[in-house]
Amino acid sequence: MTFSKHFLSTLLCVCLFFGAAAQGNYKIVGTMVDSLSHEKIFYATIGLVTADSTARVVDNTFSGASGQFEFENVPVGNYLLKASLVGYDLLVMPVTVAGGSSPVDLGEVMMKKISTDLQEVKITGEKPVYMIDGEKTLYNVAEDPTIQSGSAADALQNAPGVEVDVEGNVTLRGVSSVEIWINNKPSNMNAEALKQFIQQMPAGSIEKIEVITNPSARYSAQGSGGIINIVTTSKIKKNSFLSFGVRGSSTPEITPFISYVYANEKFSISTYFHYSYSINKNKSESFRTILTDEGDTSTTTHSINQFRQFSHDFGLYINGSYTPDTMNSLYFWAGGYPGFGGYTYWDSTYHQEYIYNPSNRSYFNNQEQSILGGGGYGGMWYEHKFNSKGHKISADMSFWTWGRKQTGDASRDYFYLDHLDKKQKLQNRYRMLGVDASLDYTIPYHKDGEIEIGVSGDYDPRLNYQRYDTLVFSTGEYVLDEIRFKDVRSRDGSFDAYATLQHRFGGFTLKGGLRTEYEIYNLNVLNAPEYSVHKGYWGLYPSLHLSYRTKNMHNFKLSYTRRVNNPDGDDLCTFIDYGEDGYSTGNPDLRQTFTNSIEAGWTKYINKFGNIGLNAWFKNSKDEFSSQSDVAYSPFFGRYVTYTMPVNAGKSLNTGAELNVMYRLKAFMSIRFYANLYYMKSSFQFRKEETPYTVDNLGYSFRLNFWAKMWDVLEVNASANYSSKSVSMFTVTRPRYSIDAGLRAEFWKRRISIHLDVRDIFNWNRMGTDVNNPYYTSNSTTWSSWMGRSIRAGITFKFGKMELEGAQAQAQGGQGGQGMGM
Repeated sequence: MTFSKHFLSTLLCVCLFFGAAAQGNYKIVGTMVDSLSHEKIFYATIGLVTADSTARVVDNTFSGASGQFEFENVPVGNYLLKASLVGYDLLVMPVTVAGGSSPVDLGEVMMKKISTDLQEVKITGEKPVYMIDGEKTLYNVAEDPTIQSGSAADALQNAPGVEVDVEGNVTLRGVSSVEIWINNKPSNMNAEALKQFIQQMPAGSIEKIEVITNPSARYSAQGSGGIINIVTTSKIKKNSFLSFGVRGSSTPEITPFISYVYANEKFSISTYFHYSYSINKNKSESFRTILTDEGDTSTTTHSINQFRQFSHDFGLYINGSYTPDTMNSLYFWAGGYPGFGGYTYWDSTYHQEYIYNPSNRSYFNNQEQSILGGGGYGGMWYEHKFNSKGHKISADMSFWTWGRKQTGDASRDYFYLDHLDKKQKLQNRYRMLGVDASLDYTIPYHKDGEIEIGVSGDYDPRLNYQRYDTLVFSTGEYVLDEIRFKDVRSRDGSFDAYATLQHRFGGFTLKGGLRTEYEIYNLNVLNAPEYSVHKGYWGLYPSLHLSYRTKNMHNFKLSYTRRVNNPDGDDLCTFIDYGEDGYSTGNPDLRQTFTNSIEAGWTKYINKFGNIGLNAWFKNSKDEFSSQSDVAYSPFFGRYVTYTMPVNAGKSLNTGAELNVMYRLKAFMSIRFYANLYYMKSSFQFRKEETPYTVDNLGYSFRLNFWAKMWDVLEVNASANYSSKSVSMFTVTRPRYSIDAGLRAEFWKRRISIHLDVRDIFNWNRMGTDVNNPYYTSNSTTWSSWMGRSIRAGITFKFGKMELEGAQAQAQGGQGGQGMGM
């Protein structure tokens, strides 16, 4: 009897428990999308309140990276779903939870953009400036008022872990092998064209910068530095927008520009044209000592040089889109960027030889060159959605071309050895033409999971022609310098395929992937076929990413990837490029560098404060290769000279942590602080007969930014930057630091915008390097008008719908660059 009572009591409690649980354990899910473009909306604030007189708040959340949101443990009843985001109308939608099957799937929840004229603009909220979106760390440039009057290079400096030096070289956490993408596609620009692009592109044309420090199998496995994706403005609504103006600096530089955008609900086109005239001046001083294998001093030099470059650059860029319905989208882009200019270079060098032909070989160098160059690009991307659940396919094809022709004269006049004087005529031509295509397919296999597969390929032929004709003083004729003559044709290509699987478990998202890549390099030296290179590489590269997001907006991530760095044809070619006092060559024994990378991170968006983020990483590389500088006796020169050659340095590890804090004191004032602490260690074999060397480098950098808006029209910003010294193979780069400040104001109902900036107020910025090779020491200091103190200003006139303003320079963000890349 007692047992029966206990059993019945227990059974009753269990039934009551599960009944209560069943009554309150319903889930509401959905996806926030733009009502016109059908793009997913992330970071919308979503609330669920009771549909009665009390309007009691049941729960709050934010839409995720793919627009998805969910509410758990919702009791049966009637509710109102409320969603808000700056630039959109407040959404209020009735929702009923009636029991039965769970979850309650709302499908796509449409939000409508606000149509706003210039004079009606009033900002009432914003997205976080920094946030995590799966494997990406986002810097929402459009939400950062401190950077709107700057360039893409300035915006990149504010992206977590990114540094841009005075020459435009981009590094990510101190690593230079970073890949630059534009609008989710590789930029396909060579290094020089890319530098011009990021230095000239206005930051106001950028929507966001995505930093992918540990890319998944969805992206190329090439390089160990990660991916930086520059995303220009998003889609736009009906109407048109015209802007024109001029910006300039004391470097000096002047750039007039004009932009026009037209769009309706199905079609949009964006055009941008600019002309730029600029002058860049460099001054440097260097000291160098060369030792023999026995440790005796062979050579000492002391050089002072100056460099002056001028350029005239033009650019015309067009972007467009056509969306006939909610299931189909077509995008196209095209552009061209011709330019011309030239430079003058001279140096005065004290040069003393002590062992081989002891003499004072001091000289004066002078070189003048004219440059004609430019390029173009174009492409098309099409996407078809099979339904509104994420089942879709996309295809794209693009081309790019870039070329440069340099002609000029060079002379070297010796102070004491007149018979060594030399005069030359130079002619260099470089040309590239590439095409690529890709196909991507996504299919949801579950309401919380999807599979993505894709294939891509590219073909990249190039020409590199270098000719030097030397004057024979006795006859007055110029003859070909056959030793330095080089005529190269390259044919590079690749074929890649990948597959990823992603699944969501509540607040967790797990994404695994596998990528295969086949790269082939064909380099033919027409004037010396024995130096030609034909090489192919194939590999498999896995990735695994785990992220977790709480309702309180804590974001966590943990990831692993395997990446590769392949030597290309130039790295492998043993043709010797002779200079006047040294040479460079390739290394046919170079091996691939494989890197295993692990990364963890956390970010938190705090209402009425801002956001805070912390990341840590560990990378381990095998057979890492880099450019090695050394000295050797050269029969060609008859003395010891310096040379450079790529080598597999050995093993290396790179670990560190970074902190990123954005504090909004008020709606019109903010402070941002970024700090990066890293440790690098590598061991390498220098000259096979010697003991391996070990390099340790503990480095750090920080940036502090302040922004304030006063009287609703004037913005003030200031920033301080510091980068500690960095150490690599026998090379130390000295610390760099600067302080910048600026003003920006808008008048006449925001139709006129002006800005004034002072870069490097105290003129501290210098670039210095020290080389401590056991047989070769040098130190050099460089000043450039681009990195020293300068004043920059500009004015822009704007007419049309304000929501189109962001699209005015969208055409700049296609698959190409700006400038001559001189």
